[in-house]
Amino acid sequence: MLEELNQAFTKYRKKWEQLVNDRTDKSFFQGLKPTAIAWKTEDLAEFDRRFRELRELSDQIHLGWINERWLGTFHLKDSSLQDSIRLVKLMQRRPGSSDAVGLDHVDFYSSQVEGAETILKAEPGLKWSPEDNGHCHWLSIWFADTEAKLRTGTTVDVCIQELQDVNKSLGLDG
Repeated sequence: MLEELNQAFTKYRKKWEQLVNDRTDKSFFQGLKPTAIAWKTEDLAEFDRRFRELRELSDQIHLGWINERWLGTFHLKDSSLQDSIRLVKLMQRRPGSSDAVGLDHVDFYSSQVEGAETILKAEPGLKWSPEDNGHCHWLSIWFADTEAKLRTGTTVDVCIQELQDVNKSLGLDG
């Protein structure tokens, strides 16, 4: 699966480079660091098959039932993808959705999402929006039939927050 992820990321990277070239604040976009590749599966059977493939390559895995579908986060133990990416997010397509499958988006680290909003607002013709899932906030940028998510942390931070919420729900705090 790593080769498939790398091939898809190569195509994504070309689209990203075109987006960067079309921006007025090129240095901001060039400074964003990709941290995770998200792969969307058609159904649970494909999710399970891909999960097994990624499990063999990973040393840490988080699995969560979010918005009526399974989401898995994998930290690659002995390998990395292009640009030293070691996080893979596996996403089951939502029930009833006709979203494309395969590479869904790439997460990029941005040290300050609020400052990024000011930069994105100044970019002509850029389609973007702030988003939130209850555990984290990010900025989504849509371009060339794909998406980038700008985050102040990584998807591991989201996994930690989800587990902390589960821990609190146990009602064991003094």
